[in-house]
Amino acid sequence: MKNRIILSARPAVLFFLALSLAAPALAQATAAPRHVAAPHTDPIKNVFWQPDHLEQGSPMLITCELSGGAVRVTGTWRGKRLTFFRTEKPRLWYALAGVDIDAQPGPHELKVSALMRTGKWASSTKTVTLEPGNFGSGDVQVPEQYVQPDPSEQKQIDGDSLMKKRAFAREIKLPLWSGGFSRPIDAQPTPSFGETRLMNEEKSSRHLGTDYPAKEGTPVLASNSGVVVLARSLFYEGNCVIVNHGQRFFTVYMHLSRIDVSEGHRVRKEQRVGLSGATGRVTGPHLHFEAEWDGMPVDPVQLLHLTLPDLTPAQRRRAQQVGASR
Repeated sequence: MKNRIILSARPAVLFFLALSLAAPALAQATAAPRHVAAPHTDPIKNVFWQPDHLEQGSPMLITCELSGGAVRVTGTWRGKRLTFFRTEKPRLWYALAGVDIDAQPGPHELKVSALMRTGKWASSTKTVTLEPGNFGSGDVQVPEQYVQPDPSEQKQIDGDSLMKKRAFAREIKLPLWSGGFSRPIDAQPTPSFGETRLMNEEKSSRHLGTDYPAKEGTPVLASNSGVVVLARSLFYEGNCVIVNHGQRFFTVYMHLSRIDVSEGHRVRKEQRVGLSGATGRVTGPHLHFEAEWDGMPVDPVQLLHLTLPDLTPAQRRRAQQVGASR
């Protein structure tokens, strides 16, 4: 009888033994879940630019890719400030900039800072290597007055310089351009940007734009949308139009036979601004086309090859108000 009692007690002993062994695991499973830290992600995921290979005089589009939303993105490039904007992709911010034609080849720092929606700042520094530009030289013959102007002509030149300075000084914080820049005339460009030219074997001059040989009267089109900040006859430039594309970026159209726009008017991409001609200091009919960022000339032909983002409909509406409010 005593043996049967011991045998019948064994299942109960085994049950309590199993329960005691399972208790820690059961307690862990029913306890409040522990916080597991998410892997750290840098707010600035990447900073990149185009073209991939930069040289003296290159225009450049800088893109900042973020891991979260931001309130503002700024930066510095070779001592000049960068102002970024975003379009339909909220985590991609863009800045259109350039490289000085006289910049020293070699490594340069690009710094980008982002004020995130969390209230914290994030920053990134990249090293950009600049290559030397390939600039030619040549001789040109022009009327002597454009080499040795008389006092009255020099007075006009001084007045022209002041007008151009005022035109380039007007800052528009919004980008007015949308998408890529287009060729301003139905003609092929010459490899003339950055050339050193000796005029009449007397005076050396740097050619800061690109020439498009074209017969007089060929339509000249705005390379992108913007506001006309200068439209008048100048001594060296002849009939000249300057378009402000916002964020310190400009295009210039020189030696026109006729001007078809007025200062303060907004122009659309590929809207006619005038007709090609041979006014000012020229050797024959052509369009002299320039691009400038923050006081620095950049290669306009390279500009035409950049893939640039389109503005959103809301941004285009705000850009249109800039021209209308003048």
